[in-house]
Amino acid sequence: MADSVEQLCTQKRNDILSFAKRLADDGAHYLWGANGEKPTANGTVGYAPVVLDTDKLQQTCFCAASINYGGVQYVCAGRFRHADLRGAQPAQKIAMPKVGPPDPNSAKQLQAFIEKNENNPASQIGWGFDLTPRSVQGKDVMDYETRTNLADIVVWGEGCDDTQHFDCGGFVRYVVRKVCGVPIDGISANPDKKNVLGEPMANLVAEGDDMLPADILVYPGHIAFAIVNTPQKYSTVSDYAVAQAESAVYGVNYGKTHSEHSQKCIRLSPSTLLNRKTTV
Repeated sequence: MADSVEQLCTQKRNDILSFAKRLADDGAHYLWGANGEKPTANGTVGYAPVVLDTDKLQQTCFCAASINYGGVQYVCAGRFRHADLRGAQPAQKIAMPKVGPPDPNSAKQLQAFIEKNENNPASQIGWGFDLTPRSVQGKDVMDYETRTNLADIVVWGEGCDDTQHFDCGGFVRYVVRKVCGVPIDGISANPDKKNVLGEPMANLVAEGDDMLPADILVYPGHIAFAIVNTPQKYSTVSDYAVAQAESAVYGVNYGKTHSEHSQKCIRLSPSTLLNRKTTV
């Protein structure tokens, strides 16, 4: 019986990573406070107001998801640094600097886009693969590659229509809820909190213990699934490949090594994985 439960748990862990990879392959975006929503006219995640005005280049915005979270309005950056932008044009991702004069080529690209689309703002629905400009909004929307706060910077990102949006915690919760059918709210702070079945949601993996696929790594201000393809011991000073909603500039990705060291490793309990009581 114990072997059967463990086999089922192993399958669920692999299912979690497979589903996470599918979301990454589908091109899900990062948006603070989002939990898998696609933008709609009246939903939690909506569209930022369209601004197409050649006199307001720094405010340009088109086909960009937006959310009000904690009293702050956020606008999606469309994972503009992601390597897999399919046939996206223009190639220059950063359109406008935050300070200083605009790059003439970027300004021309923005003006051409505005002139082409200003009379049909509704065309942001059903947008294709070409990049769209948007003035990124939010509190500390960081581009960690350049250590730049993107707030009020215009970038060329993927159109957000028909695209799911997550932040890091929303991504982990969404995947577990979809695969296992069990909510895990608050798991990073209280892994032994009771789940809906009255059993612990998870337990901590001790330093030096073997890791398993879909163990949850908690970092300063971040959370992700561990991808474990070969035997690995858990250590707070080791780096791990993860499945994550990483950042505004890269969106959801699978297989990258997170740059920081983790604070803890959490393993989902059998009852959470299998959505059934496993203790007598």
